[in-house]
Order: sequence, then structure tokens, then C-alpha cells
Amino acid sequence: MTKSVDISMKNNVSARSFTPAFGLKNRHLQTILSSQWPRKAGRERRFKKYQREQQSLLFDGGQGCRLQGYYNQAAEQTGKQLVILIHGWEGCHESIYIQSMATTLLNDGYDVLRLNLRDHGDTHHLNKEVFNSTLIDEVMNAIADIQSRLDYPSYSLVGFSLGGNFALRVAANAHDKAINLEQVVAFCPVVHAAQSNAVLNQPRNFIYGKYFVRKWRRSLRKKRECWPEYDFGPQLETFKTLDQMNLALIPKYTSYSDLDSYFDAYAIDGDKMANTICPCYLHFAEDDMIIPIEGVQLLADNPDLHVTVTKHGGHCGYLMNWQGDSWQDSRTLEILNASKK
Repeated sequence: MTKSVDISMKNNVSARSFTPAFGLKNRHLQTILSSQWPRKAGRERRFKKYQREQQSLLFDGGQGCRLQGYYNQAAEQTGKQLVILIHGWEGCHESIYIQSMATTLLNDGYDVLRLNLRDHGDTHHLNKEVFNSTLIDEVMNAIADIQSRLDYPSYSLVGFSLGGNFALRVAANAHDKAINLEQVVAFCPVVHAAQSNAVLNQPRNFIYGKYFVRKWRRSLRKKRECWPEYDFGPQLETFKTLDQMNLALIPKYTSYSDLDSYFDAYAIDGDKMANTICPCYLHFAEDDMIIPIEGVQLLADNPDLHVTVTKHGGHCGYLMNWQGDSWQDSRTLEILNASKK
């Protein structure tokens, strides 16, 4: 059963209609089918022509850090705007929702850069330090490097889940950086990870908790293959839950001694989003089982935060029909096109 949020209590929050096709309202279907066959096969096939043309580029994250991105130019060379996409936790530039969004934007004349966060997309060899969600400076530095090397009149940033959290923190923290953004668009962004961690450890979300444990464990195995000096190898196989992994790994491999401090460090609640460098468009689904809708009430009343809450959508699903067309793609295109008028 989904929970309702009283959006009338917040000036910057509005309801918006998203009506999936018959049989697609279930949040688990929305979430799971968004990245599984047959949608996976269809989106990969549509993106194939762009995959052949993509350029792999390394960007300077500062202090020796390097982040990888994949750059595509639209067939019709308008040169008007570059859209930077940031995947969710344990996703990458090849995630289906990223490829789907990229295809939609490229087909409409927008150039696209799909940026991988540290230790995502087989980039574990690029940087010794293990990824953690507080590493916003390297993402801002990489975006500044992108903009210095790929010259456009306008740039937009689009993020999903944890990538949405990163994108919004860029908008909130880049006031003294050489970063220019027309807007930020975020789908199901993490507001405060303590909330998400709590729900992912609940029995009803067992399948999603296990999914992230498996993905994180696989990522750390790759990290150890590249950097054998890390000693978490044998311990990895004993972890059963995200709580166990967080409690063991966060104090040891980050600068935070406890989970509360770590989660607070990359939260976007309270006044952390009170001042942004551009308009930000946030989208939440009431039936999202990973990002609790109550987090909407924790956001600042910044007039540049435009928050949309839909009844359905699951977690970064937003499938409109059984053909796999996503409202995320069309909604982003709507926002980008409106900004050009």
C-alpha cells in the first residue's frame, strides 16, 4: 500500500498526471520491467547506432581523480545544448534508462554526455579510493572539465535516483565553480539515504535489498581485482544485508565514523537545497519503494525547486505502455524544449 503526501503543505510541490497503460500501474512491474527484457532488448537495439558513434572521454575530477564519460552528437548538428546524464547507484552509462533517455534526446537534436561516477561502468581501475556517495567535489570538477572541453551555449544535467541526488547537489554547491547549467532534472532522487536504507532493509523490500547487496558486492570484487591491497575480499561473502555492508565498510573506507554522519553528508534535506544555480525539476512517485515519498516534505522552499509528485511510477520506472516508452524521457524533453522558448 502506498503512502500519500500532503503536497498542499509545500509551495513548490505539485501533482502531475502520469497514467500507465492498463496492467502497468503496479510499482514492482514499473520498477522491474523498466530494465528487463523485452524493454532491455528494444532500448539497446534503438541505441545501437549511437553506441557505434560514441566517444569515450576521461575528465579531471581533481586531486588525480578521473571520471569517464561517453559523448554523442545528434545526427542534426544544432550545437545548441549538451545534456549530461548521471546514472543511479551501481548503474552506468549503459543502464537501460540512460540509453533510453540518450536515444530520445539525440533523436530530438540534443547532444549527450553519459557520465560514470567513480567505480561505475568498469572504471574501478581509474581511481584507488573506493566510491562513496559523498564525493560531490569530483563530480563538480568533472562537469567543469566537460564544459571547458565541450563548448556549448547551454548545458543541462539529468540524474536518476542517487544520480539525481548528485545532480541536485551540483546545483546547490557549484556557486563558486566554473559550471553553467540551464536546469537540472532529477527522477526519484535520494533525499536522505537513512530513509532509503531503512526501507531497503524491510522484509517487504527483500528483493531490492538483495539486488543492491549483490551489485555492491560485485563492484567491490572488481575493485579488489584492480587494487589487490584492499582486504575486504573474504568479508564480502559474509554480508547478507545492506546494513551489514554499511556498518562494516563506511567507517573503514570513508572519513565518516558512523552511518548517521555519512548519510547526512549527502542528504539534500533542510536548507541544503535553499540556493541553487539554476531551476531544478524533481520528480517523485508515491509508490516508489526505494525513495520514501515523505522525503518531499524535507526539501527547502526554494522557488527554483519545482517538485512533481505522481501517484504511480515505481522507482525510476515511469513506463507509459507495454512497448517500454518512458514518461521520464518525454518529461525531460518537455522541460528542455520549454527552456528554449
